[in-house]
This record gives sequence, C-alpha cells and structure tokens, in this order.
Amino acid sequence: MPSVRNLWTLAALLLVAGSASAQGWRQVGPPGGDVQSLAAVPGSTRALFLGTSDGHVFGSNDSGEHWDLLGRIGEHHDDVIMSMAVDPRSANTLYATSWTLSSHGGGVYESNDGGHNWQLIGLSGLVVRAIAIAPSHPDTLVAGATDGVYRSEDSGKHWARISPENHEDLRNFDSIAIDPHDPNTIYAGTYHLPWKTVDGGKTWAPIRQGMVDDSDVMSVTIDQNNSSHIFASACSGIYHSSDAGANWAKFKGIPKDSRRTVHILQDPKRPLTVYAATTEGLWKTSDDGANWRLITPASWSILSMLIDPENSDRLILGTERLGVQVSADGGQTYRAANQGFSHRRIVDAAVDPQRPERALVVLTSNFEPVLETGDSGRTWTPIATGLKSGPPRHVFASPDGWFAAPGPGGLLRYDAAKASWVGVNLVIEKKAASQPGSAAALKKISASGSRSAGSKAAAKSTDSAAAKSTIPFHAKVNDMAFGSDAWYAATEDGLLVSRDHGLNWAGVSLMPVQPVAAITSASASPVRAVRIGNSNSYVWALTPRQLEISGDSGKTWIARALPFEPRGDVHFQAPDEHTVVLAGDHGVFLSRDAGESWRQANVSELLIDDLAPVRSAIVVSSANGALFLSRDTGKSWTRMDGPGAQGALSALRSRDTGNQLVAASATEGLFVLDMGAASSASADTIADAPAPQK
Repeated sequence: MPSVRNLWTLAALLLVAGSASAQGWRQVGPPGGDVQSLAAVPGSTRALFLGTSDGHVFGSNDSGEHWDLLGRIGEHHDDVIMSMAVDPRSANTLYATSWTLSSHGGGVYESNDGGHNWQLIGLSGLVVRAIAIAPSHPDTLVAGATDGVYRSEDSGKHWARISPENHEDLRNFDSIAIDPHDPNTIYAGTYHLPWKTVDGGKTWAPIRQGMVDDSDVMSVTIDQNNSSHIFASACSGIYHSSDAGANWAKFKGIPKDSRRTVHILQDPKRPLTVYAATTEGLWKTSDDGANWRLITPASWSILSMLIDPENSDRLILGTERLGVQVSADGGQTYRAANQGFSHRRIVDAAVDPQRPERALVVLTSNFEPVLETGDSGRTWTPIATGLKSGPPRHVFASPDGWFAAPGPGGLLRYDAAKASWVGVNLVIEKKAASQPGSAAALKKISASGSRSAGSKAAAKSTDSAAAKSTIPFHAKVNDMAFGSDAWYAATEDGLLVSRDHGLNWAGVSLMPVQPVAAITSASASPVRAVRIGNSNSYVWALTPRQLEISGDSGKTWIARALPFEPRGDVHFQAPDEHTVVLAGDHGVFLSRDAGESWRQANVSELLIDDLAPVRSAIVVSSANGALFLSRDTGKSWTRMDGPGAQGALSALRSRDTGNQLVAASATEGLFVLDMGAASSASADTIADAPAPQK
C-alpha cells in the first residue's frame, strides 16, 4: 500500500493540474459559503476535498490554505453532495453521494482522477445521504439511501440491496458506519432510530435501548481503538454506547436548542475528547462527556468536520455561509480558510462607475445579506444596517453611492457617514387648477424620419400653482439609470425621476396630454427597465408591452411595440440614438431604427437572463450560464468562454474603467474578465437573421 506522503504528493499534482479555470476570468469572492461535506485521505488532512449543495467539488493540496474548483457531479445545479469518501489506497479515487432537490433523486458517483471528472456508478434516482468505505476491506462500500442500505464489494462496479425491501423502519437512512475490523458489521442511522447488522445485511436488529424514540440519527462514529465504543448524534441529543450499541446513554450538558448534532467526532489521540458539530455551534468535552463547553459562536451552523490525525488540535469545520473555518489549538481560536473557495449565492450585484475597485453583492443569506468590497475583492465587509426586510431585490451603483430596492418595495440609499441604509422620499404634486395641455412635437429620433405620428406629449399646464406633499417611497423598483442632471427609477407603479441625487423622487407621465399625477395612480403602467443615453437627453423606458422613447429628457415620448410579448424579465441597451438591443425569454432582438422594426439575432439560446454593455461590446447570458459577445452592436455574435462556475449567472455588470465584464455566479461568487483578453469558444461568428415582423 502506498504511503500517506506519496498519496498526498499525487493529490497535490492532480490539484495543480486542474486548477486553471476558463481563460481570463478572475474570481474575486466573496470568499466562503456553504460547505456541505468534507473528506480527506485517511491518515492525513493535507489533501482535502469539499462538496457543495450544487454538485461542485473543490480540492486543496495544502490542508485547506488554498482551494481550487475541480469539477462537479451530476447534471443538475441542485445536486447536493451529501457525503464524500476517499479510497485509503489512492488519493485519486473518490466517492460522493447526492440528493437532487428538483427530482428528489440522486445516486453514488466516483472520480478516478482526483475529483475532476465524475461518473454515476450506482443507485441512480435514489436520494443517497451517506457512504462509507470498510477500513479493513477498501473494496467494500456501503451506502444509505431513502429506500434501504446498499453494498458493493468491488469498489462500486456492482451494488446489491442488503436491507429488506419495503421495510416499515429500514428506510430513510441518514448515516452509515462500518466496524474497523469487520466489514460485515454495519451501523445505520435512520430518520427514526439506529439499526445494526453483523452478517453483512442478512439480518438487521434495532439498537435503540436508551435512545429517545423518534430520533433522527444523523451521525454514527466508532472508536477506532475500541470497536465496542460507539457514538451517535441525533436530533434528540448525543449518545454513546460501551457495548456495541446494545444500550445507549445520553450525554448531558449541551442545551436542548443546540442538540441537532450533524457530526460527532472523537479525538484520535485523546479518546476522552469528543466534539459535537451542531447547527448552533461546536461543543467539546475533554472528560468523555461529563462536561461540555461551546467553543465557537452559537451562530455557526456546522455541516461537516474533520480532525487532523497527525495533529489532533487542528480542527477543520465546514460551515453554512462561513465556508471553511480552521482551528490550530483545539477550538480556542479560529480563522477562515477560504482562499479560492467562494460558494456565495449572489442574486444581484452592482459595481461603482467611478471607482472600479468597489462592488456590492446581494446574497440569499439573512446572515450577511449585502457585502461590499473597496479593494477589488481582497476583503469584503457586511453593510446590512438599516435593511429591515432581508436581502434587497436589487442594488444599484449611482455616481454618489449605493441604492437598494427592498423586496416589499421602497428605495434605500446607503449613507456612508451613518454606515446605514436610509429611505428616500416621494414627492406628490397636485395642480391647483388644471388646464388642457398642448401637445409638443417630438424630435425626430429614428433614421426613418418618423415624426409626430404615434407620439405622446407630456402635458404643459398654464397654471403654475401647485400643492406638493412628501410621502415615503413605497413602489417596487425594478431598475435605475443615472444621468448628469436626472436620475430615473423604473418601478411597478411607473417611472420616477430625481433631480437632487436621489433624495426625493417624482412621477414621470408617459401618457399623452395628462398632468403628472401621484405615482400611486392606477393609470401608471409598470416600467421594467430604464436607460439614459450618452447625451442625457435620450431616455428609454421599457414597459411590459412597449418601449417608450424620449429625445428631450423625458418631456415627450413615443411608444414602440416590442417584437415579442415577454413572460419574464426583459433587458435592453441602447448603444446610440437609433440602436436598441433587447433580450428576454424569446432570445435577442435588434433594432436599427429606434424600435420601428426588429431583427432577431441568431443566438442559439432563447432564454436570456441578463445583458450588459462593455464599452463598444455587448454581452448576454443565457439561463444555463452560456455567454455570447457582440462587438458590432448586435449584428453578429460569438459564444464566449464563461467562468469556471459551470452554472447560471445571476447578473452581468460592466466596468468602463479597465474594459471589464463582471459576472455574478448564482452559486460561486463574483468573476471579472478583462474584455481586451476575452477569448471565444468558437471562431465562428453568428450573424443575425430576420425575425417575423409584427
């Protein structure tokens, strides 16, 4: 059998060989995230592997100091890697079990190249929550699934059920442990109490004496020095048995609200020291359970844990949200070990137009809903003070700072002096006396010479007397655009404008010959997106059915019909006064005459998630994460290499400074690409093709 040192050296070479992601992309964090499972080569933690809740596998060749994305298991973005195991004979061979959330299926996967490539080797379609390798016979694998226990005696090539089929209690397995000396002695924890077999599964016996009924046994650990000494963690507490599970005694001293223990581990060098990894912190006993103490913040939810067998004071914790946390002194102090590991679920992002080193991301977590970086991702700081309704729907970067749109509605700006988010105001103007308005001629804005036909004119009242009132801003904000004199907000209640850098907002009428009314008026149509041209006089507002265009800073408008009826979000850019690029759930469309006619781009993906301009280029992302680039304002398109995240991109943003594209992965953090060095996956350009005219 190869030595541990040789195994570690092999793992290091494999990780280095596979560390490069898509050319040109840089991951800039935020570091950390959810660590669903951890695994190491038996006998050492120098080579580590990490599984996530979307099928990604990361690896480290230096005990967790640096991480690289190696590959992914499964074909779905919701393949939760429930457990992992490394063959003790080869760091090249790994096993993982999955639970596919969308289909309630999963299976057992194997990698023969250190985690880069994975194959489904058994139990397809089953939720498999646990796997173990027999220490005395490494060809023997045992897996616990929702419908029973399965075993392979040839390293996963063939599998056989070893638990009775359709048994009332032998189902919903959560944990597996194999006796270190006898591969036929197996302990299995279910959602309802533990079971044991001593004959390889021919017969099973319940082992529940002393355990609270209806306990979900999430972890079973066998003392490697005394195989009759067993530990079990359950939703009802932590138990130990000195007679191979015949009788259980509950450890005392851990508060009831911290007893959902995901893992229980024994110090390999100090048998009286035991750790309990719970959803409310890590607990430790140094006297075989007589006394316990909490050795992490109670807010830490620990999903997985390893103890370094070469230095048992070194603890490696896989947490929810905080990534990997490492202690070198038995849990007295901790430090984050997330370099290269970013598994943050970003739902929106903003980049500072004036200072490209600054960015803001919105996370799904209420623990850290908004993070800011001021140094290009080297460090990230939570800025959640003032957010009272969880993660905002959207965030925006104005020339003067950040804005956030809360989920229930309203608009907040970040006051850096107060280090807090504060609300803005809505100004309602009511005319004292209304006079019939006169329609103003719309400037010519299309190359075809379209004039006043179909135009809408904003009302001009001859009565200057008006009553104004200020109320809290309640509308749901979909988009914002910032000009030198006016800032616009596209909301579900219509278009708003601010002329005092976002402190106060007023309604903009897109209706013909009508005084500006309260934004809460039923006549206001939802506005999904808004853009401002380089000259600041051109404004585009996208409603569910049409594109409203103004060539005189919002005084007068014309409406252009959209080329399709969108069912979801629609994104657009207007590179110049005549050109509009539109993207949504019907693909990408292009107009060269300010929306009078449209042509559909021959982009292979129809479900477009986002669109961003990068100087003279335009980039769109599809629902499955594919990227397409146009350098001629939409006439032709080239498929781009995406970041190494291999998943959906929740947002695309651009940095004019540096000619950079910023992509927020739905699961793997923020990536930056220098567009000057961007490469394409294919040299073939895709020209646009005519779309059916409406």
